[in-house]
Amino acid sequence: MVEEIKNCNTIQVLGSENGPLGEFLGGADSAFRTLYRLKGIELDPSMKRSFHRHNGLGIYWRGTGEQESLAGEFRLVQILDAIIGGAPKWLTQEGWPEGDIALHSDFRIFDSQFMGGVGTFAALRMQSGAQNPEVWYFNVTYGSLKLDIGYADYMDYLLLTRGIYYWQYLFSEIPAEHYNFETIGSELEKSIDFLEEKFPESDYSELRSRLAVRIARHRSH
Repeated sequence: MVEEIKNCNTIQVLGSENGPLGEFLGGADSAFRTLYRLKGIELDPSMKRSFHRHNGLGIYWRGTGEQESLAGEFRLVQILDAIIGGAPKWLTQEGWPEGDIALHSDFRIFDSQFMGGVGTFAALRMQSGAQNPEVWYFNVTYGSLKLDIGYADYMDYLLLTRGIYYWQYLFSEIPAEHYNFETIGSELEKSIDFLEEKFPESDYSELRSRLAVRIARHRSH
């Protein structure tokens, strides 16, 4: 997918990262056994479907010409590093509401932005005994939202969306009073149009349907 973006002549790549490949992990079975041995964490076998060994695999892209405002970005780390690395200190320091600190302490970030700086990331919420951890989306301006998809599905949709900004909002229940979804929804609609034009072999009908539902809910409030 990274090479596909790079090879599109109407997309400008503003930055990319191709960190080391964790070959020592072996395949998914070996990596999941390692996690259980080191941390006593047993993940659901369904999560093996999207296992990868990349550490710091990312790209930051933008359209060209009249579509320059449309952009996307992701930076992936492999799941063992995300889980074992724990929550970043800045998420659990004083200054956050007490409830947020407790929530943030469970976060293990596996997807973020390394150049665009829009202040968002996706994280697993590692609660005791949870074999298929919840996936949460964090926006530094608006806070955290639980997504209605798991890790494996998140990775599938990341491939489909090529990392367009805010695609995660299509898989969450957005409090209308907290989110300027009229603006975000408009940007998502333009981004989906852009993706359909550039990557016609992909099916974006589900994303369009989800976007329409969320715009309708937002306008009804």
